[in-house]
Amino acid sequence: MADAIIIGAGYAGMSAAALLAHAGRKVIVLDASGMIGGRALSYRNEKGYVWEYGAHSHRLGPKGIANEVFQRLGDEIDFLPEAKDARLIFKGKLWERPEGPVGFLKTPMLSVKGRLAFLALLSKIKKAHPAAWYDKMLSDFYKTSLQHPEVEAFLPFLGMTIMCPTPDKVSAGEVIDFLQRVFKAGVGVGEPRGGSAQLFSKLTHHIEKKDGEIYLSEKVGKIIIESGRAVGVVTDKASHTAENIIFAAGLPLILDLIDNRLLPGATLDYAKNIESSSSLTIDFITSNPVTDIRAGILGVDIPVWARFQSNADDSLTPRGKYISTWGIMLPWHFDGDQHIADRAEEKLKGVIAALFPDFLPMVVEERKIVVPVMNGNVLTPAQSKPHRPDIECSTIKGLYFIGDTVRGDGCSGDISFSSAMKAVDKILGAK
Repeated sequence: MADAIIIGAGYAGMSAAALLAHAGRKVIVLDASGMIGGRALSYRNEKGYVWEYGAHSHRLGPKGIANEVFQRLGDEIDFLPEAKDARLIFKGKLWERPEGPVGFLKTPMLSVKGRLAFLALLSKIKKAHPAAWYDKMLSDFYKTSLQHPEVEAFLPFLGMTIMCPTPDKVSAGEVIDFLQRVFKAGVGVGEPRGGSAQLFSKLTHHIEKKDGEIYLSEKVGKIIIESGRAVGVVTDKASHTAENIIFAAGLPLILDLIDNRLLPGATLDYAKNIESSSSLTIDFITSNPVTDIRAGILGVDIPVWARFQSNADDSLTPRGKYISTWGIMLPWHFDGDQHIADRAEEKLKGVIAALFPDFLPMVVEERKIVVPVMNGNVLTPAQSKPHRPDIECSTIKGLYFIGDTVRGDGCSGDISFSSAMKAVDKILGAK
């Protein structure tokens, strides 16, 4: 019998498995797909390109939550040197991204009065208590500060930092919590050398060196519950037993694996009604660099982002080729309508053409991906940290939920890494 079965081989599942294996526990990882990575999948294809399912940076780099997992393993993520040339898209133009309060005091994006009003808002954010604002929207918090039309136009940028750029939708507490961590760390984002593949390679190593088992292309069909305790799973290939079951996939998927009557009512309701976000990403291949920007681009008044990976890491492409990844958020509640995706592509390429007129004619290859679930949990007030399901199931012993849809810290992938550590701490502390 294993100590833990982990369902899902994404950031959360692989992190939990590696941490438990490192602590001497026997683990089994199961994933229905044929590759490790989940929504952070990264691999090198036959042409020598590293393709990623979207583009994944890590907030706060070496001081962030992702790297904390590796430090617990006696390891570290190998981050590329931090680039200081990030850009913002605002009012149809490309601007240098300000670094900290001093940068915003000097930025030409805003008038002098606009800068002072924005600094006043940042000051209030720095002093605010996130817990008092989780149930309020960013627009509500903004109205308690010195109001200015330029600052109001800049609010989507604050929401975009946690991938919810709509001020009257995003939780003020989540924005405050994240920005306070940025102020403390003094670091923006970190790019792992070689992409997400580096992280999964290291996590796999930590699992397998302790005789942990990873079974791919094995789909879990049922979680076995006996006398109020999770004791194993049945897959399309075998049955496995364990003292603990860690569900590391999107929370709504748990509804197909277990008698819903056994779940806590709040968890059941949350899983049925969770709101996620969607995006369109396009990887562009060119034979010459498009720009010398090494960092990324983030939209202020348009939900667009870009990375020029080859400028910072030439290991991602064959010699003489360059890759950049652009993304745009799709409308809320995107239902897969191809016409909507087509319009988003047209809009994204319009932005690119306006900023880099010579770019699109240079493209020799492109790969488009509609990502139906970009962030599994949009950080609205109703889906903010206090309202997300707890990591330890209160009605079924030995059952844990991890991933970006539960009560971990941070946002996006950080929630996955954080929830994995919290689940492992609970399991190890129970012995």
